[in-house]
Amino acid sequence: QGRPCSATHGPIGAPPRRRRSTGDVPGSGARAMDDAFMTANLQAYMAQRQGGNAKNRATSLPGFPRQVVSLSTTKRGFEKQKLLEARRKRGTMLFLERMETDAQNKAALQQVITMREDPDRRQLLDQAVMRMRPEPVPQGPRVAVHSSKSLWQGHDRKLSWAPLECY
Repeated sequence: QGRPCSATHGPIGAPPRRRRSTGDVPGSGARAMDDAFMTANLQAYMAQRQGGNAKNRATSLPGFPRQVVSLSTTKRGFEKQKLLEARRKRGTMLFLERMETDAQNKAALQQVITMREDPDRRQLLDQAVMRMRPEPVPQGPRVAVHSSKSLWQGHDRKLSWAPLECY
């Protein structure tokens, strides 16, 4: 009645045992699925942003010298760097871990592709990528600008309504 459960607590007077979550084991559980989901979201984001603009790449234009630019200075450098880190991390895994990670990444990519078909979810996934980026270094003072027409924060934001049958 007044005794704690022995599954989570040891003998009376002993400190409670820590339950091992699936995120504690490397390569499995919630953490690995989060990594797979974020990697898949980055892949889909990069594929959407490129949109077949092969003409913009220096290697596709004959006669132009290829410039070596660090990934941190390019337009999509942060996303490329994260994908490169994921690729390197995959390269350090054992065969079975790689197979498991590939299966998780494939399932996560299919889920992200399905989610990106909805414009509202695509916007949320893009915002998740934007939040992953480091904050830019502030240069000079920040000036707060407010609209005199806004009565509250978000007043100028466009609302998306459901069809009339839903109300």
